[in-house]
Amino acid sequence: MNQIIPNTQQEILHTFWQAGILFAIAVVLAFIISRIRKARGRAHGDFLFITSVLLLILSLGIFAYHSNLFGIKDYFAKFQVQQQSRTIKKRAAKPVDRKLVAKMVMRDQNKNDKYEKKGFVAIPSVSILLPIYDDAYSVAGLNLGADFANRSAEDPKGEQTPMMGRGNYGLAAHNFNDGRTGFSALQEKLNVNASYLVNGQTGTNRWLKNKPVYLANGDGIYEYRITKQTTTLPTNVAVLNQTDQPQLTIVSCLFPNTNYRIITHAKLVKQYTWQKAPQKLVGYFNLKVQATNARASWFNPGVEEGVNGDAGGTK
Repeated sequence: MNQIIPNTQQEILHTFWQAGILFAIAVVLAFIISRIRKARGRAHGDFLFITSVLLLILSLGIFAYHSNLFGIKDYFAKFQVQQQSRTIKKRAAKPVDRKLVAKMVMRDQNKNDKYEKKGFVAIPSVSILLPIYDDAYSVAGLNLGADFANRSAEDPKGEQTPMMGRGNYGLAAHNFNDGRTGFSALQEKLNVNASYLVNGQTGTNRWLKNKPVYLANGDGIYEYRITKQTTTLPTNVAVLNQTDQPQLTIVSCLFPNTNYRIITHAKLVKQYTWQKAPQKLVGYFNLKVQATNARASWFNPGVEEGVNGDAGGTK
C-alpha cells in the first residue's frame, strides 16, 4: 500500500546492462551482414555504418517498449499474463494431494513470530498467487506478500481480526507497476491513471468483472467474484468497514498517481472444505507446480513459496 520508490542504482545498472547487450547484438548482426555481402561478391560495406544503423533500430525498439509507445509494453505484459494464466489452469488440472496442499498453504515459510500466516490468495485470470499475512500497515509485513487490512473507520486500531468468508475481508499488497508482482496485475494498464482517474476525478473500472478470486486457509477455499474496481484516497478507510454480506476488498496503489488507491471489490459466491472443493480450485494452490509472485529482486528479495522458489517447502 505504501508508495514504492524505485531503486535508482539498480535501474542505472539495468540500463547499462541493456545498452551493453544491444551493442553486442548490433556488432554481431553487422559482422554477419558484412560477411554475407562479401561472400556474395558485393561491396563489403561500411562496418561501422551498419553497426550504427542496427544499434539505432534496436535502441528505438527498446525506447518504444519502455515508454509504452502505442501501448507496446501493455500488450506484452497482458500477453505474458494470458500465457501464464493458461499454464496455471493446465497445472491446476493435475492430480493433487489435498492434505499436502492445505499444509503448504498454511506453512509459515518465514518462521517469524511477528507475523502470522493466514493463508493464500489466488486470482488465476491475472496470474496472481500470494501468501497472506496479518499486517498490511508495515513495510516488513507487506514485503511478505499480501496482508489482511483491518483498520477501518469503525475499528481504527484494527482490533478485530477479519475472517475469510465472513463480513468484509480487507486485503492489501504492493503494486510494483510491472504487471506481474504483488497486486500489480490488478491495474488494467501499466503506469496509466485512466480509467481510475479521469480529469482529476475518481472513476470506476469493470475490466475484471466476474473474474474469480480464491482465498484459502486451513479450513478450505472461499470463492469470490469481482464486481468492480473503484478509486479512493488512502485516508478513506471506510471501505474496510464491516458488512452484513460477505465480501472481499482488495487495496493496492495506483500508478503513476500513487496518491490514490485502487479498490477491487468482490462478493462471496461459494465456499468449500478441502475435501469437497473441485480439484481445479485445489490445484490453484498446489505450490509444487504453481508459481508465486510476492517478490521483486530490487525491492523485497527473498525465496518465493511456489515452484519458482521452495515449492511449499518440498524442495
